[in-house]
Amino acid sequence: MSSTPSPSLALDTSTATYTAPQQLAVMTVTSTASPVLSASPSSPYSFAPALSLADDVAALASEYSPMLLDVAPVPSTSNISTSVEILTKEHTQVRLAVSPRGWTVERIESNDSAVKLQCHDLIGSTFEDPEAVLLRVSPAFAREWQSRLVEQLEMLAS
Repeated sequence: MSSTPSPSLALDTSTATYTAPQQLAVMTVTSTASPVLSASPSSPYSFAPALSLADDVAALASEYSPMLLDVAPVPSTSNISTSVEILTKEHTQVRLAVSPRGWTVERIESNDSAVKLQCHDLIGSTFEDPEAVLLRVSPAFAREWQSRLVEQLEMLAS
C-alpha cells in the first residue's frame, strides 16, 4: 500500500481537432480521485484519521474495557488528536499514533524492565490495528483475546 497516494489524471482527447498546422488542438484534462482516496470515513486508513479517532477510541474502550485499564485520546494543541494512550492490565502505557498507514507505536512505558526490553523493538513499528500491538505488549490482553476467540469459535461450531 502506498503511503502517499496521488490523484490520477484522465486525459480526454475526444474533443481534439486537427485541421491545419496553424490551429491548436483542444484537450480537456480532468482530475479524478484515485480509488485509494475514497476510504471510509470511519476507517483508520482514511485520509482524515483524526475524524475517526474518537470513534476508534470509543470502540476500543467499550469492546476491550475488561481487557485494559484505560483507553484515551492524547490531548493535542491543534484540537485534533491523532494519538491514543492505552494502559494495559500490567500497567504498561502504550501510545499509538493513527495515520493512513495504520497504528504506529510511539512509546511504551513500563516499570517492568523485561517488558521494556521485550517491547523496545516495537517503537516506530506500524500495525494494521491496535489489537495487533496489544497482543504483543500485554500477556493479559492476549490471554483474554484468545479466550474470546475460542468462545466465538465454539459458538460457531455448535
